Amino acid sequence: MKDKQQSIEEDEIDLGKLFQTLKRRIFTIIFITLLITTATFIYSYFLPPIYSSSVKISFSNEKKSSMSALIPNSLSDLTKTTEKRLETVKLTLETIDFINMAINNLNLSQRYFIEHNYRKDEIYQFENLDVFLDIHDDALQEKDETLYNKFFKITPIDKKQFVLTVDLLDYNQTHDFGELIKSDYFSMKVTKKSALADTNYYIKKENPELLADNILKNLTTTILSDDVLEISYQNSVPRRAKEVVAQIAKEFRELTLTKKTSELKKRLDFINSQIGIIETQLKGEGKNLKDYQKKNQTFFTLENKNRIILKQLSEKKELIKKLKLQLQALNSFQQALKRDELNTVSLLNSGIELSSIKSLIELFQTTNIELEEMKLQAKNTEKALTQRPQLERLIQELQEEKIKLKELNFNFTYNHPEVVQANSNIADIKEAIDAYIKTDIKRLNQSKYSIKKKILSNIITTKKNIKNKISFLKKDITKSDALMQTIPEKSLTVQELKRKFLVSENIYTFLLQKKMETEMSLASIIENTKIIENAREALKPIKPNKKLIVVVGFITGLILAIFYVLFKAMLDTKIRTEEDIKELTNIPLYGSLPNKKNKRFFDEAIRNIRTNLQFILPKNKKCINILISSTIAGEGKTTTIAYLAEVISQTKKRVLIMDLDLRKPRLYQELKQSNKLGMTQYLTADLELNESIQKVTEYLDFFPAGAVQPNPSELLMSEKFKETIQMLSKEYDYILFDTPPIGSVIDAKVLVPYADIVLLVVRANLAEKGFIEYFQRIKEETDIESAGIILNDVKHDKSQSYGYGYGV
Repeated sequence: MKDKQQSIEEDEIDLGKLFQTLKRRIFTIIFITLLITTATFIYSYFLPPIYSSSVKISFSNEKKSSMSALIPNSLSDLTKTTEKRLETVKLTLETIDFINMAINNLNLSQRYFIEHNYRKDEIYQFENLDVFLDIHDDALQEKDETLYNKFFKITPIDKKQFVLTVDLLDYNQTHDFGELIKSDYFSMKVTKKSALADTNYYIKKENPELLADNILKNLTTTILSDDVLEISYQNSVPRRAKEVVAQIAKEFRELTLTKKTSELKKRLDFINSQIGIIETQLKGEGKNLKDYQKKNQTFFTLENKNRIILKQLSEKKELIKKLKLQLQALNSFQQALKRDELNTVSLLNSGIELSSIKSLIELFQTTNIELEEMKLQAKNTEKALTQRPQLERLIQELQEEKIKLKELNFNFTYNHPEVVQANSNIADIKEAIDAYIKTDIKRLNQSKYSIKKKILSNIITTKKNIKNKISFLKKDITKSDALMQTIPEKSLTVQELKRKFLVSENIYTFLLQKKMETEMSLASIIENTKIIENAREALKPIKPNKKLIVVVGFITGLILAIFYVLFKAMLDTKIRTEEDIKELTNIPLYGSLPNKKNKRFFDEAIRNIRTNLQFILPKNKKCINILISSTIAGEGKTTTIAYLAEVISQTKKRVLIMDLDLRKPRLYQELKQSNKLGMTQYLTADLELNESIQKVTEYLDFFPAGAVQPNPSELLMSEKFKETIQMLSKEYDYILFDTPPIGSVIDAKVLVPYADIVLLVVRANLAEKGFIEYFQRIKEETDIESAGIILNDVKHDKSQSYGYGYGV
């Protein structure tokens, strides 16, 4: 329980220290926060607004007529309401070729801007200017530069003239409106339509070859359901966003319709041509039958037995023709399949049963679609166009590595190890993606070849069976022909003419039915692809949310400022406050001194130190020796000892200040006394004791250091110095030793045994924390009876008190 309470107390102390640290650096926190917030505000101000427009397309799943068999499978896939079909549609929409085709009729390469409040605001087009701009990019290829995406600045002078500025070319010339400007690098014509505003106009042109890539970056296709696809496009101009997405939807609808109708039109043309041939043939055969019957008066009928034989013979001959057509269709299908074309129309029309190879055909179609997807993926390795987890993971890693490289390039050069490593990682990932795609394409090709082989094997078997049937039928026909020899020749001729006429009539009827069904299918195709929600011009931008950006910037700035302050405090090795000293040592702190310029507060702090020393003075000792030092020069020990001696003497105690910094004496300057004669002359027997001590005030005397000697340490360790201290102790109540810095030379350590109290003066924001630790070791090594620390040059705070003191 005690440990738990102690832990809580420590946490509270740490929390208090944390707030104290933040309080001391409050202005730094405010400055950093305001700086980042201001930068974020400026950044958000210059961010262009982004508008979005979208269109929704529905792919209905209507029942198809019986003529759907005439539609090639490659086109009928577009009418399936499956996720796979919509994925294929997505792939089509996200290809460079399709986007180029879609935007061909839109003028998207020229972009227009008007200067407003130091910002270039993009608009759809100039209301009062017509601008023609043609860039001759070949002229700049030698310089490895381009005018594409560079601003052409138009500054109107008056109603007739303007100044054209092109920074890249250092071009700045005056031209007339309507003048054709010709340069080696560009041609331009600016025509004024109406009065101009008092502002600058800007125009820039995008590279037409990269236009589709830029559109794809801001184009999003989303599958909303099994039969609805949403196409969205983002742009800084709402009207342009609407036009682009509407044009893409229109082109895709027309493309879908064209692809679905092209084959049907070909089939319809073929049926019409066959109808013409059969119609001519039917008329001829009807006329031949009528003429023959009229000429030979053969309107009689055959006997029942002979009629049955003749009918069977006719049916067998008709069946042979049908089987030959099937054989021809199988040959066409076989040749097309060898070319990787799969079309079952001719097989269905000839009446061939496909149930045995239906699953193989569907598998071939699926494999073929996957293969096309992977080939498309090979051209777009940075987009996850297929649903393969491993490939999606690799592409995601590639995108993350590219973002990382972009950040590194912002901060480092191309030769930096991290940039080199990032480029190497990107190359490795791309290689892995390429290897995966090649492996998958190879696998799909092998699978496709295997399926094709099985289908071809089945077709060969079917052809063999058909040929056997034809051979068998021909043998039966030969036998039937022998029986028909007994039938009168004229009757046979009439029956043959009737048979040919009926066959042609049946074929004609069949073709007319097929024509009607094909025309109905062709007329109803457009219903399968509908735009259910047209593109609209956005009224408000979707991004950036400038208020949110500024708020996030403020919060980020505050967090970074606090982190900076705490991190700097964690790495800070300087002594800043009393708390820093208390954390480093158990040596008591006897007081904190403000800067000497604040005389009133400085004097009060000195008196507080004097008061605090009363609690540790040795009892029953006539003279108290106090040694005051520092760890390095410049911490204010000399000033401190001078003022402390003065306030002690004000209590009517006899005080002697001894300047024992024999190497660099400075105390005499602080007391405004002479240093010509002093301790060094006295210890070398050149001066008497009473001649060395100077009177400062009634109760304050000064023993200067005297001339600098080469061996000050030896003088302080002499027996005469020891005797001198003993003699002076009988005459004074307090002797204060001003010594060299305790961390610099041995002199101060030599004097420690003579002192009853050792005080270390440390200057805030200058002294290192290691100085306190060093003083702690000296105290332990020399067995100092009483030691203390005085913190000097502390920033004055009206809420602060000094020692036990009196709040000021």
